[in-house]
This record gives sequence, structure tokens and C-alpha cells, in this order.
Amino acid sequence: MIRCFLPSQRWASDAAELDEAESKHLAGVMRAQAGDRIGLLDGEGRLGEAEVVVAHKKRTAIRILSRTTSAPFTPRRILAQALVREQPMDWLIQKAVELGVHEIWPLQTDHAVAKIRPEDAGKKAARWQAIALAACKQSGNPWLPKIAPARKLPEALAALRGAPGAACFGALQAGAVPLPEFFGRLRKENCPQIAAFIGPEGDFSPAEVAALLSAGVRPVTFGPIVFRVETAALFMLSSLQYAWL
Repeated sequence: MIRCFLPSQRWASDAAELDEAESKHLAGVMRAQAGDRIGLLDGEGRLGEAEVVVAHKKRTAIRILSRTTSAPFTPRRILAQALVREQPMDWLIQKAVELGVHEIWPLQTDHAVAKIRPEDAGKKAARWQAIALAACKQSGNPWLPKIAPARKLPEALAALRGAPGAACFGALQAGAVPLPEFFGRLRKENCPQIAAFIGPEGDFSPAEVAALLSAGVRPVTFGPIVFRVETAALFMLSSLQYAWL
């Protein structure tokens, strides 16, 4: 079933109208007709089913038939991801949404090849937010994650200061805790939030590793094989999802 985004403030009445972007996709691209059934989500945990009343490329009228509300995923998940090139980053955001991430924090790191100018940060975040919404509609994830503008590691660590829960980063150095062991302990402790930091292709710099450790972010290991950035993020989020199933 085709899913469409309907903001939460438009669910009060059974009669509702999709915005222009959703209407254009539904009526223009998917060629929906009056009487067709569609799925709905508001990005805040609510799902529904509706009937198309009038299919129009700018203003599609619908009638809401049902509403359900999903509980938030536990634990709360933050992916603090070092920037990679555009195509892998788009793919990574899509997969992170499918795995139930609540927030994505793009990081400007010392060794990252990809860079974003400060004046372009807001535009880039809006593009990523659109990709996240499309992934929610495709996968049926009712919770649309928030994507922050790209920032440097110290700013991200400052945002975590005093927050409940735990944080970890993928590490190659000796002494890192095996990821299953780390997540297993956190589940027993009913950890409310986990922030996962993933470095760039050249890994975090020594100064960044020192900052992570100083902030209490635990180094974790994925095993003997060195993953690409996208694989590391997907492995981390998949392991978290599996641990809390």
C-alpha cells in the first residue's frame, strides 16, 4: 500500500487534505484515483489508513478510515555519523531510518573527505530530512528521525553532556569492548538511550579519540575485520535492534 505523510495537526477530522508534495507524488507519479486506499503516517508514531476522495496533483482530498499509535522504539537511538560522500550518506540515512534511529547527527571530523560549508549546512540537513521521510513511508517506520545540521565533534559531545543513557564509538585500538557484550549489559540495565559514534574513512583522529574517551564514550569493537564507514554504521544499528528484539 502507498503511504503518505500527513502532519499531526491534520488528523483531527476524518476529512483531510495532503500537501502539494504528497499530492503530486500520489496523484501525478503513482496515479492514484478516487476510491483508492492509502496508508498514512505523521512521523510522530501515528499510522492510519485513508480513502482518496479527490485525486489532485496539488490538493488531494482524503477520508481517514482508521488511526493507530505506535510506542517509541527502545532504547532511544542517536547515530552520530562522520560525513561521507553524498551517495553513501544518502544510503546510510535511508538504512538508519529503517533500523529505527531517532536522531542523526552528521559530524565534521578531522579525517573526513566530505566537507560542508557552514552556509550550506541547513540546506543539506533539509535534503537528508526529505530522504528520511521517504524512508519512513517506504518502510512503515512511524517515527521520523530528526537530522541535525552538520557540526564538529566537540559540539556533539556537548549536546550529550548530562543526557541519560550511554554512548559508544567504533574503535580499532586494543581494549575496546566487544559490541554484543556492551549492548547486552545495557539491555540488562534498561538503558534509555544509546548514542553511537561512527568515524570517517580515515577513522577518528587521535585528538578526537581522546575527546570521546574524556566524554565517557566507550570504545567498542566489531571484530577482526575492518568495516567501511557505511557497514560499520549499519552493523552498529542492526546489532542494537537485534539486542532489544
